[in-house]
Amino acid sequence: MYFFHGVAKEGTIGVAEKKAKKKNENESKFLKAIEKYARQQQMALQTETEVFEKEALQKAERDGLRDAQSLINKERTAMRAKISADMAKKEADGNLEIFKTRQRMTAEIFEKASEKLRNYTATPDYEKKLLAYARECAEFFGKADVEVCLCKRDIPLAEKITAIFGAGCTVKEVADIRIGGLRAYCPQQQIAVDKTFDTQLEQQKEWFYEHSDLKVKPE
Repeated sequence: MYFFHGVAKEGTIGVAEKKAKKKNENESKFLKAIEKYARQQQMALQTETEVFEKEALQKAERDGLRDAQSLINKERTAMRAKISADMAKKEADGNLEIFKTRQRMTAEIFEKASEKLRNYTATPDYEKKLLAYARECAEFFGKADVEVCLCKRDIPLAEKITAIFGAGCTVKEVADIRIGGLRAYCPQQQIAVDKTFDTQLEQQKEWFYEHSDLKVKPE
């Protein structure tokens, strides 16, 4: 019985050792599997990280290019606006200079014309012209009362002018007639006839602006 018992005990120990060995083998395989999975996960994570970094870099490059292009567009727009503003200013300055030149030349031309008219008023022909104007106005107004305006220099001709218009005519001196001629006004009809050299010369300015080559804007 003792021998049988001893054999049984030895067999039991062998089974335990096998179980322990099997357990260790399983644990080793499990650990290896875990390590393999961990390496796979690490590699996958590394790959995902690389992809993310690559995409992030590409996005940064795209954003950088887009920002750079946006900056270029802004600078180009600003430059165009500045060039346009400079050109507009130069054109405006040029137009202003042309306008000033035109005004100066016009003033010089019409000052010479005014001087010629003043010289004309000192001739005998002027008195004939003034009386001819008076007859035209008298014929226009008929028997109505008329007020005739003259410059200071022509007041001595008042008697002759009154004789043309008749008893209902009055003559007065006015300051706005500086060159010559006359202006007749009928209070009853509320009509005025302007035969002054001043007005005729001023009207010539409009014609001069329209027909001269002195344009405000250069062609």
